[in-house]
Amino acid sequence: MQSFAEFVAENYYSTVDLTWDYVRAGLVTAYFLVDETRVSVRFENDETVWRVAFEVDRGDKTDVANSAFDIFNGVFAAVQEFLEVRQPEVLVFATKKDKLARIYQLYLRRAADTIRAAGYELEDIQSVEPFTEFTLRRVKPSGWKS
Repeated sequence: MQSFAEFVAENYYSTVDLTWDYVRAGLVTAYFLVDETRVSVRFENDETVWRVAFEVDRGDKTDVANSAFDIFNGVFAAVQEFLEVRQPEVLVFATKKDKLARIYQLYLRRAADTIRAAGYELEDIQSVEPFTEFTLRRVKPSGWKS
């Protein structure tokens, strides 16, 4: 049986306003606010794949737990926009935390149709202690011109 958090993660949708910062070649960051909490989503290329990670500014006034679903929706909105615009060959999510791995898996399952429509496929989930990795691989040619 699904927990309440898993149910909400699969069924709750929200939108955020993303601000993009192209820091340098191979490093792009998206920022958004949830209540008064600043969230940054970092996309970094290590020459073989793009990796995504996010960071939440835990200010004094912030109750991150109550905003968690909006935060994850914002992270995945940034991922979706990054896939559509940058069209990387491979994008990898990695985490050491089992709870975060379950949330990634739920969001990726929920967004499966959108991911496929953008030309990507979720590969088999890799678990190599202490990490769980989720890999999205491009399966249709990029629209970028060489």
